Amino acid sequence: MSNKSLGVFYGVLGVVLFSSKAVMVKLAYEYHVETLDLLLFRMLFSLPFYIFILFLIRKKRPSIEITTKDYAWLFLFGFVGYYLASYFDFLGLNYIKAGLERIILFVYPTIVVFLSWLFFKQKITKVQSVAILITYVGVVITFWSELDISGTGVLLGGFLVLLSAITYASYLVGSGWLIPKFGVLRFTSY
Repeated sequence: MSNKSLGVFYGVLGVVLFSSKAVMVKLAYEYHVETLDLLLFRMLFSLPFYIFILFLIRKKRPSIEITTKDYAWLFLFGFVGYYLASYFDFLGLNYIKAGLERIILFVYPTIVVFLSWLFFKQKITKVQSVAILITYVGVVITFWSELDISGTGVLLGGFLVLLSAITYASYLVGSGWLIPKFGVLRFTSY
């Protein structure tokens, strides 16, 4: 298999697995599993993979000097981008359907654009503005129709999932300067 085909395969696999996460969480909630328990198991199951990646990286790439300040930033961004974003997302799934959760959560790229404009003065193009407008009109239409069907719990669930999208977008924008220093795999694994 060529590198391009392998890349496409891994990309599709990643999308399918990431998108199925909400369905799996909803199934676990049917068995009265608590949100923090799910997060604990998610982190425990992923830990061996991250350790394995770190092991491979250390063999192939030279080590880098990591300062105490770097560790503090890694902890902060890991807490915000991995723990808080997941926590808000999983909490929100107590109140809304998996499909609506996916729609709300996937507005995070628009939040990245907004935060990049706000903090780094990156211009928002007309095409981006139109895309953002269309995105939020679609989200609002979907959200309000679900609100009519499912009731007011949708407001809380939608808010929690939006908080998840905001915290994840903050992680992406805030950690952008660390990734060149560590590399993507090392940064994610730490």
